[in-house]
Amino acid sequence: MAHDLGKLLRRNLRYIVVIVATLVCVTLATQTTLEDVFEEIKSLNELAKTTQSKINGLEKDHLDLKYQYRNKLKTIDGQKVHNRSLSLQILKQEDALEILAESIAEVDLIESAITPLMARMIEGLEQLIKLDKPFLLEERTERVAALDELMSRFDVEDSEKFAQVLNAYEIEMEYGRTMDVTTAELQLPDGESQNVNILRVGRIALVYQTLQGDETGWWNPDDGEWQRLPNRYNTPIKNGIKMANKQLTSGLFQVPIIAPPEEEN
Repeated sequence: MAHDLGKLLRRNLRYIVVIVATLVCVTLATQTTLEDVFEEIKSLNELAKTTQSKINGLEKDHLDLKYQYRNKLKTIDGQKVHNRSLSLQILKQEDALEILAESIAEVDLIESAITPLMARMIEGLEQLIKLDKPFLLEERTERVAALDELMSRFDVEDSEKFAQVLNAYEIEMEYGRTMDVTTAELQLPDGESQNVNILRVGRIALVYQTLQGDETGWWNPDDGEWQRLPNRYNTPIKNGIKMANKQLTSGLFQVPIIAPPEEEN
């Protein structure tokens, strides 16, 4: 549009030049003064400048509109790419929602079974402590009692309850891999009560030794009672107590165990 207007204005300028030439001729013919002719030419020049300025402005507006149009096209192309990316994300989210819905259904099924499972696990833990060697009985029984109380609470999520049950099992498993010594009052096989060191070697052996180190005994799991050991165990068990207390570097020491029964041929 601006180009068409420019062509029209330039054509009009040519007409203006012709008109000027005609005026000059008419002026000469009619004896018009030169000053009148110059004034007319000056007016025509001003008109030409104004017209050219308008043409330049229209051409600038045309270029600006063209650049804006190209930028809009680039923006539209970018928006199309962005829309395709969003469409793919929506599809993936829909798939994720389907998987989540299936997972929720599975969670409902698991929750209906988790409570009786935890009850059986706590019961099994209680039976383990009763059948196991009598070490840290108060601590271990209190842990089971705390789990029983936790199961009756409605303000605690099942996930937290299950985590506490698993933690109790992990603690019991750790007993089988560690060695420790405690001092406690114990009724000895001869009926006398004394403060003794009780050494636990994993779940392999549970032995005691008097603080003077002159008597050593063990818990016999078959008989379910404390029994005195020969004096030859005094030094090995004393070394074991020192190892448990980090007073002696790790090493080997002798502990009493029950040999498995021989298989019949």
